[in-house]
Amino acid sequence: MVPIKHADEHYTSTHAPVTCSLCSEEMTPEILGVHKGEKCPKRIVTCDYCEFPLPAIDLFEHQEVCGNRTELCHLCNRYIRLRERAAHEVACNGAPPEIPRAIREAERERAARRPPPPPPQDFSTRRLLFTIAITGIAILLGSLLFQRKPEDMTQVN
Repeated sequence: MVPIKHADEHYTSTHAPVTCSLCSEEMTPEILGVHKGEKCPKRIVTCDYCEFPLPAIDLFEHQEVCGNRTELCHLCNRYIRLRERAAHEVACNGAPPEIPRAIREAERERAARRPPPPPPQDFSTRRLLFTIAITGIAILLGSLLFQRKPEDMTQVN
């Protein structure tokens, strides 16, 4: 029960329609929170494949394209669509499906006995230093070879 003198104030603060700040749709205040969190087409959601934030209304179309991208499975060396990655990771045992089980097991045993591969070399730093050195030498040679000689000021034309 609300006293009559407070009825208008009560209505505007509790029951009057409110507008969603994202999509401008009008609704009752009770459902505004659910609308903004779960139903608003302009709420920000993230792509399941690349975690890119975008409006919910654009998510389906984005995921259709993004889910068709492929990544290399390092266990079986096959390219797998991102939309199929979770199922592939469960089923992948590190070998292409056409190889018989005995061969796969023998290969696993050999791989377990092999020493681990050496860590990859960091060529990017070496290449950068090499490029800088070559560029410096080229500039030095260019400045020596193409150096302008001062014209003789005493010559008369």
